[in-house]
Amino acid sequence: MSIIAIDPGASGGYAISNNGISAAKWTGESDFAEMIENWIGSYETTFNEFTCTAVVEEVPKFVGKAVPSSSIFTLAKNYGWILGFLHATSIPTHLVRPQVWQKGLAGVRAAKGAAKKRVLKDHAARLFPELRPTLATADALLILHYAKHNITLE
Repeated sequence: MSIIAIDPGASGGYAISNNGISAAKWTGESDFAEMIENWIGSYETTFNEFTCTAVVEEVPKFVGKAVPSSSIFTLAKNYGWILGFLHATSIPTHLVRPQVWQKGLAGVRAAKGAAKKRVLKDHAARLFPELRPTLATADALLILHYAKHNITLE
């Protein structure tokens, strides 16, 4: 089973588990679409809903006054576009709230803003040292790790 885990934020990324693990920064819709098409194409004639699945971080409905509305707009736009594209390509999709995939990661709940991102990056670096996680790919890698250990993907 191949899994793609997606952090839909403007500075987010995605991680793929498919004969190894890779991760990349979100660079835009066309690059993401090309990556998904290549991923599906790697299955040739065997692609179906049982060979791959996506796990997407669910966008919160309310984030508070500390987050600018322009950031929320970009996040919501990416989220809707990603879900629509995954649906159009018939890739089964699971949504996971940040509070759920972050549960059990030491130091995350106490940290805020940039400090929280660094804590998440440190966790990703411990789990995936060979990938050298960045701030852009750390969340996606941690979502992938969560999915592999907590979601029934059959």
